[in-house]
Amino acid sequence: MRQFRMIIIFFIVSLVAQAENYRLTKPDAWQEEKTVDAIKALYGTNVTYEDNRTIVIAPRLAENGGSIPISITTTIPAKSIAVFQDANSRALTIVFSVNDNPKPSYSVRIKMRQTAYLTVIVEGKDGKLYSHKKEIDVSIGGCGGSCGSAPAPYARKSKVSARNYSSTSYVAPQKIARPIPKVERERYTSFNENTFKEVKSSPLSTFSTDVDTASYSNVRSYIMDRKAKPSKDAVRSEEMINYFNYDYAEPSDAKPFAINTRVGQSIWNKETQIIQIGLQTKKVDIEALPASNLVFLLDVSGSMHRPESLPLLTKSLKLLTRELRKKDKVSIVVYAGNTGLVLDRASGDEKQKIYQALDALRAGGSTAGGRGIQLAYNIAQKSFIEGGNNRIILATDGDFNVGLSSHDGLIALIEEKRKSGIFLSVLGFGRGNTRHNTMEQLANHGNGNYAYIDTLLEAKKVLVTQMSGTLYTVAKDVKIQVEFNPSYVHSYRLIGYENRVMVNEDFNNDKKDAGEIGMGHRVTALYEVVLQKEGLVSKVDNLKYQQATATKSDELATVKIRYKNADGNTSILMSKVIKINSDDIQSNDYNFAQTVAGFGMLLRESKYTNGLIYKTLIDIAKDSKGEDSEGYRAEFIRMLEMAELLQN
Repeated sequence: MRQFRMIIIFFIVSLVAQAENYRLTKPDAWQEEKTVDAIKALYGTNVTYEDNRTIVIAPRLAENGGSIPISITTTIPAKSIAVFQDANSRALTIVFSVNDNPKPSYSVRIKMRQTAYLTVIVEGKDGKLYSHKKEIDVSIGGCGGSCGSAPAPYARKSKVSARNYSSTSYVAPQKIARPIPKVERERYTSFNENTFKEVKSSPLSTFSTDVDTASYSNVRSYIMDRKAKPSKDAVRSEEMINYFNYDYAEPSDAKPFAINTRVGQSIWNKETQIIQIGLQTKKVDIEALPASNLVFLLDVSGSMHRPESLPLLTKSLKLLTRELRKKDKVSIVVYAGNTGLVLDRASGDEKQKIYQALDALRAGGSTAGGRGIQLAYNIAQKSFIEGGNNRIILATDGDFNVGLSSHDGLIALIEEKRKSGIFLSVLGFGRGNTRHNTMEQLANHGNGNYAYIDTLLEAKKVLVTQMSGTLYTVAKDVKIQVEFNPSYVHSYRLIGYENRVMVNEDFNNDKKDAGEIGMGHRVTALYEVVLQKEGLVSKVDNLKYQQATATKSDELATVKIRYKNADGNTSILMSKVIKINSDDIQSNDYNFAQTVAGFGMLLRESKYTNGLIYKTLIDIAKDSKGEDSEGYRAEFIRMLEMAELLQN
């Protein structure tokens, strides 16, 4: 037995002897202030690869001066694991020498004096660096200006023999992590899911179009970045469905869009059918578009200091600037505690001038959003282009807390200004404190759209790939009304559009505001319907005085569209019959749209999922991915897989 103990002791000592003392071998790494520089000093390169094989558990919100518990586990064959943060004066926090443990697991506590990203780097045995980032929101007070080692009654390594070298941390005992309370400070408008309506008593369904896509990118941020399930009210099925491109037929006449339809089996309920309605505008030649008068209205208040806020905002607008032409004009208005004109009517080909104005922006102060909007409208009016695209692009986290901040006051101002031909679009940035409800409503009333930018690739999608749709309106006040044939359809429910539902009488009322559609944009709507069959019981009594005469044909429904031209005030009507065998839409697009709708239903815990599981959605999404030249559908499949892991 004594000999056996000696062998074990010798083995442990050998492992420890192999551990590299990074404080001695890489002293410069401990002096770097920025994570990217510290990574390069430690490993000789800062080229990293995101990898979901590393799990980092840490609270999203840290209390004043408190030590922050962090747990790290990875299945990557690793040589070392290092922890970095940009909150303190030195970025490198701790390095673990892993040795031969196939699944290393560590706990550590650190202090951070301000909100910043925590970055965990796993140095793989293959020579690559694998990264995992997580934001930690530190409340005012931070670590009291002394972010040193957190006091601990004792410190212990994990079960694997490893040496760690730490500047602002200690290694805590391996315990099961306590649940971290969810801190939800983002604002959403609450709503209830649309329910089934019987055609017998409610044959008409009316709603406003919506081309916003903010919900999808916000949900993606929750699942892929924060590894958390989003709030139910953050999930808007119509915005998720409309995030994707579908190969709809374009209009062949002078009308602004074509109506595409398809009817088929639901993927989550064999007793129901899905009707897909797709509106497609014409694709455009960018050079042929009218001149733009753009005013960038930028929030530079203190809440925009984080990397995913103002820094991402400036990079995003640089992408848009690259696409501007000489005939386009750009002004920049900023607001924080005060407002100011940073750039006055620069030509679209003065790109360096615009870049320099963006690079000079700094975050700080409170948020005088109302005064900023007023100044932006004044500048837009001064540089108004007759027959051009006159638009304010508001970029903010939506935190309007100083000045003209009442909901009614902001809406009244925006509605008044849109009558003059100046529209308002909104780009949402930031995380954790974002007012999605405010930004969506401002865009709706400003005849614009709302997009949430969580990555530079999303900025490219919204501001470059889909620039014409984002900036140029081809039809406004677009309403859809579907009349169902009671001979075929027993009941129906509209999937999504809960905050866009209109009373039926408003369809013909030109004074009622509705959604806008931009050049190249498309709108998709899904109805789940129950077809008539023997044995179905109605919950509505037969009407005594009104007997509807059903039309027995192959017509399932009729879809009607009302819209106004971008510069018009009188609506125009167009319609199309939906037949039981309608198949204008390709099967790949039809099935993929259903998987997105099903995903939204699972996230919202819908009562209509009928046993739907993630595996079903993943399998169908893979089969219907199609060409996917931009990779958005492949990204969606990865998000489904991550959501399944989080659920389990």
